Amino acid sequence: MFGSWHSGISAVQLDPETGKTFELDDLGDYGVRIAGRGDVHSNRWQALEAPEIIYNENTGYYYLFLAYDELSIAYNTRVARSKNITGPYYGIDGGNVTDGAEAWPILTHPYRFNGHYGWVGISHCSVFQDTETGQWYYSSQGRLPPDAGGINASNAVMMGHIREIYWTESGWPVVAPERYAGTPDITITKEDIVGTWEEITLRYEYQTMQTSYTVVFNEDQTVGGVLNGTWSFDVDSQTLTVNDTELIIDTAWDWEASPRRTTITYAGLTDSGRSVWGKKVK
Repeated sequence: MFGSWHSGISAVQLDPETGKTFELDDLGDYGVRIAGRGDVHSNRWQALEAPEIIYNENTGYYYLFLAYDELSIAYNTRVARSKNITGPYYGIDGGNVTDGAEAWPILTHPYRFNGHYGWVGISHCSVFQDTETGQWYYSSQGRLPPDAGGINASNAVMMGHIREIYWTESGWPVVAPERYAGTPDITITKEDIVGTWEEITLRYEYQTMQTSYTVVFNEDQTVGGVLNGTWSFDVDSQTLTVNDTELIIDTAWDWEASPRRTTITYAGLTDSGRSVWGKKVK
């Protein structure tokens, strides 16, 4: 795959022996276009790059991960899927990404939990699987926001992030809200859910960090704080359902806490393909 800011993303077949492309029809043949933003002929601000395709044999789909927007602050990650490696690729909303539709879901976005400056520039990912455990991981750069701690160069350094990937029941990937730290896996119970959480919905806003809000899960399975409604928890699947949104629960390292500690997090998708991240704070 190749292409980027002005041209959209194309795929060509490589000769495994030479590493070169197979002979193309003519010099104007650059392979098959598989993704873009709008009409590639009229929209010169495609603003996408860094394609990554993986195949998930459990779902039978190829997944195309894409980096959107400029890399210092606004960088965010999208995904679309197809039954064929060359597409067409569709988003969760049915949009044809190969024809130029915006890709949804959104998997990463500039964000901030309480107690930290937050992270921006989270994209240009590599996606890989631990073949022994079957667990998928998302690796990317991450940057601090500008002027963090009064340091004017805080946004200049790209740091490596690794996060776990979970798969929803409908076969879409979601990325963990906290960076991977190898915390022990334990069976989380209904009683563990009760308490105060911070939640972030990754709504797309150019160069704008999404900040957390408070959600309270009460013993009577009602929801308080910013949200209203009810919740339920399936111990066997480790899935929390809040109103109509299914969220995958896991143990994690709370990087924002002082002192740092283990906690519980969740990740899921809204019907419109916005990721929902949460972590328990007390």
